Amino acid sequence: GAKLFISLHANAARNRSAHGTETYFLGTHKTETARKVMERENSVIQLEDNPDQYEQLTNGVMETLTQSAYMRQSEFLADLVQDQFEHRADRKSRGVKQAGFLVLWAASMPAVLVETGFLTNRSEARFLGSDRGQALIASGIFRAVRDFKKQYEKGLNLASE
Repeated sequence: GAKLFISLHANAARNRSAHGTETYFLGTHKTETARKVMERENSVIQLEDNPDQYEQLTNGVMETLTQSAYMRQSEFLADLVQDQFEHRADRKSRGVKQAGFLVLWAASMPAVLVETGFLTNRSEARFLGSDRGQALIASGIFRAVRDFKKQYEKGLNLASE
């Protein structure tokens, strides 16, 4: 079955009127940098007498490329989460965004970081602290994961779209 990484957070802002949910997936700047490193390093490795000495570096770069393959799946999951929050939990969507958060970078699977709302906004803090609010947020995430799993099991190759 599918393996996923979901990091749950509550947001904060100096502007106490800030509100809404955001879901992040790994930003492209991380993988573009890694691709450039791979190209540069691979060209040097070819000139070495003992290219095996660079196996650890190559493995790290390959892990980066694998993470890149998960980016599309991560974006799809992020879209599903935001859709559930907006339509099921009636939360304001601040959108799906890309970022280079280390927790996303380190995951070897589709990964998202979910900001469930702003604790600095009195209304959102009450919602997030309530049984109803927590149930709606949890239900939205559950439904997004369920829908992701259905697509995954259908064999859709989300990574190559």
